[in-house]
Amino acid sequence: MSILSRIAGFFLLLCCFFSLCAADSVTGKVQNLTTGHPAAGDEVVLLRLAEGMEAEASTRTDADGAFTLPLATPSAQYVVRVIHQGVNYDQNLSGSAQLEVSVFDAAAKVPGLRGNLGIVKVESADEMLKITEMYSISNASSPQVTQTGPRNFEFSLAQEAKLDSFQARKAGGVWLNLTPTPVKGKQGTWAVNFPLRHGETLFKFTYRLPYDGLATLHVKLAYPIENFAVVHPPALNFRALRTNSFTSPGLVQGMKLEQAVAKPVVREVPAFEISGVGVASATQAESAPEAPPSFPASTNSNPAKSSPASVSVANPSQSQMWLVIAGISAVLFAGVAGWWRSKKSIVALGMKAESVIASLKQALDQLEVEKKRGEISAEQYDSTRQALDMSLRRAVARSKS
Repeated sequence: MSILSRIAGFFLLLCCFFSLCAADSVTGKVQNLTTGHPAAGDEVVLLRLAEGMEAEASTRTDADGAFTLPLATPSAQYVVRVIHQGVNYDQNLSGSAQLEVSVFDAAAKVPGLRGNLGIVKVESADEMLKITEMYSISNASSPQVTQTGPRNFEFSLAQEAKLDSFQARKAGGVWLNLTPTPVKGKQGTWAVNFPLRHGETLFKFTYRLPYDGLATLHVKLAYPIENFAVVHPPALNFRALRTNSFTSPGLVQGMKLEQAVAKPVVREVPAFEISGVGVASATQAESAPEAPPSFPASTNSNPAKSSPASVSVANPSQSQMWLVIAGISAVLFAGVAGWWRSKKSIVALGMKAESVIASLKQALDQLEVEKKRGEISAEQYDSTRQALDMSLRRAVARSKS
């Protein structure tokens, strides 16, 4: 064998060696977007997703914000968690490319927090009223910071309410089950210490109330909500207790939409009355635990040093929160297209076209992520993609007109 052939063979083996090494490790850099500098000295944890989150390896970023972690099972599903000033920043591990993780400095209070979207889904069955509240809260702070504290998100429940679940996540992040705690001095008020990172944070909680066929609901809000709506099966009757506080554009995907007139809705939603019996069909309803626990939910340990509210990974098949939020965008835009045409103005709904387009594009991006992770069925993907595509085309057309 010639010297040239031996050298070529050596380099081939060397390339294979480094290729194998790359497959057995994960590298990345952490950037502090508050300061604009690399985040040095932050703890980085490699979490393997199975029944929950299992910490497999950990390290700290160097002076350049760089890190390397060993990867025991490259074929497994992993999340890389960076802990900066006590706040978790999670990123799904996909492929062998170097990760770029952004973190923000923590602040006790961020002024101007508000929700872009809020929805209350109501249905009744078995002498119980099932209520699901969902919110997308926006942190547009400048400089970019994360709000963190024991009362980052507060909600109120009637004394007889039983909580099914409470979940939250950063848009594009991992769903977490949370354990609310009572707020001292405020009866019936509960809070979760889930950080409000820069950008969108999604919250969803479901609870049940004893129901004899008639109920009055008073929904209180943690933050002002720009676009708020109630959705319910058509068989269930909705009546606003204050004149002209809601509009009823019609049916969207088999559910009736009741939209709050005020924009934003602040502190408390105008009271409304629910009567009759009505349950969402299988295609309209999300999966939920069959046996809801008494409130509050039990606490689970988390070996990955998560923030106090982060107790476990939510089952994706039981928590398609983003698809519901994406559906709200379609509801508030495409679902009332006929009503808009009669009014000949998008301003009638008080929404800015640019904001709608941005929200719909974000929803489409997240839909692709959910599909890639296998968290939605092909049927769910196709129907949601079609609705969002149509909504986006209409939004773009209206922004030009």
